[in-house]
Amino acid sequence: MAIQKLKSDADFLKEVSLFDGIDDKALIQIFKLGKVVNYRPGQIIIQEGQRGGNIHIVISGRAEISKAGKELNKKKYLGDIDRGSIFGEMSVFDKGPYSATVKARQDCSIHVVKGEDFKNFLKKNPDLAYGVFSTLISLMSSRLRRANSALSLTGI
Repeated sequence: MAIQKLKSDADFLKEVSLFDGIDDKALIQIFKLGKVVNYRPGQIIIQEGQRGGNIHIVISGRAEISKAGKELNKKKYLGDIDRGSIFGEMSVFDKGPYSATVKARQDCSIHVVKGEDFKNFLKKNPDLAYGVFSTLISLMSSRLRRANSALSLTGI
């Protein structure tokens, strides 16, 4: 894992649904809150159960999301994510551990923002915070609906 100094622009943040409708100036400020971390194929980006608290956004590459299975050393594949995908955000607001493992499938560049820095930014920008929280609630609701649907298909 290598850390890059921020030298690119924040254009990729325009592709992140959490930041829909946010102007370029604010996106640049959000970009400056974080750092870019590079991962090689097979490297773990975040580990399920690990102390959370950061927002991760895929700039480039592809990663897979999985959860531990019921049997030891078995995992359940949940899907792949790529440019513009965001993960880890739940742990920023509920202070819980990461709920899944994310592992690089390809070379990945990930923009990592410390949760406390992001929350402080939102406190200083309440109008922007309203939009972010509205989108976040919508994203969480969508994920919960998919989970409920998947559970109903398994008979649980």
